[in-house]
Amino acid sequence: MPKTIHDAIEHHRQGRLVPAEAIYLDLLRANANDVDALHYLGVLRKSQGKSVEAQELLKRALTLAPRNSDAWNSMGNIASGANDAFAELAYRSATELNPGYAEAWYNLGNLYRRLRRREDAVKAYRRVIELNPRFAGAYENIALLLLKLGRADLTAEVFQRWLQAEPENPIARHMAAAYSGATETAPTRAEDGYVATMFDRFAEQFDSTLAGLGYAAPKLLMTALSDVIPIAERRLAILDAGCGTGLCGPLLRSSARLLVGVDLSAGMLTKARERGIYDELHEGELVAFMRTRAAGYDAIVSADTLVYFGALEEALSAAAGALKPGGILAFTVEAEPARSLEQFRLHSSGRYSHGADYVRACLASSGLSVVSFEAGVLRKEAGADVSGHVVLARSSPG
Repeated sequence: MPKTIHDAIEHHRQGRLVPAEAIYLDLLRANANDVDALHYLGVLRKSQGKSVEAQELLKRALTLAPRNSDAWNSMGNIASGANDAFAELAYRSATELNPGYAEAWYNLGNLYRRLRRREDAVKAYRRVIELNPRFAGAYENIALLLLKLGRADLTAEVFQRWLQAEPENPIARHMAAAYSGATETAPTRAEDGYVATMFDRFAEQFDSTLAGLGYAAPKLLMTALSDVIPIAERRLAILDAGCGTGLCGPLLRSSARLLVGVDLSAGMLTKARERGIYDELHEGELVAFMRTRAAGYDAIVSADTLVYFGALEEALSAAAGALKPGGILAFTVEAEPARSLEQFRLHSSGRYSHGADYVRACLASSGLSVVSFEAGVLRKEAGADVSGHVVLARSSPG
């Protein structure tokens, strides 16, 4: 039975490019003016890095079918970054031919955002939401752009609208709470779904982004730890709790005979695995994981992970239980201002800050004694220092 364009597109969607390409070529041998085969072979060629050929195929398709809005949208995707003026023309053609084409409006918004045409981008994204109130990316992008435009008041409104449209979405729930300004009703920790989704998206750019922000938490923790654990002796069992891409791993390896990492994000763990440093890597929520490892570690290190917890009691209690007698817990959290009366606060970043007295009280209630409690600059954000607490605590000697 001859293969059809629908067979080719299904292969293409599933990432089976070789059979998809073969069918597209067969269709074009049978009919050199097959608009769909020209169009989707062009999309495939773009994914293969053959942008010139991709554009030629799309131009042929559009010459034959100048009112094909899908082909115009694909032409915009192919031209974007190489010829932005033409990409804008292509996306605009797609939206004029099909005013209800949410994906084309979204792509146009992304183009404007990259070109820093922020007002135009917001308009395009708002059109997306009018057409599809559950188009999550449009809400996120509008919110970020409004912040850059100095309209935090409208940002809160956007997150509330998103929450109304998608009440089951953990990102919408968390960010609506972060922008509500109602400390008393804020969640006591970020949901697992929020953390996993955000960091899966961020995994590819995580290391380079944090380097650009002067991210210092791993080095601050290692400086503090160097006074209390043996370095370069490889005799400790160490847990990197919330290991992310493994930025702490190289700093901990010389002290560890066993180096274990745990993280909610599969994407981050993939990057950590590529380092080849950890003996074990586990995908899971760190509190639940630590509860399964009673007295398992000489040291637990958590760099900027507890910033996604407001209430710390549960996490610190689990860490205390996972430490061997006399073991060390090292962690960073963002700091509440010295005169603040809040125990913890959820910020528009989606992270929590903590009062020093509250952190100390949680450590004491978990049976952990403070070894050191220092101030430090964890990173830059919007050009300003993000102040934090750099904390070492010890479990009871047994």
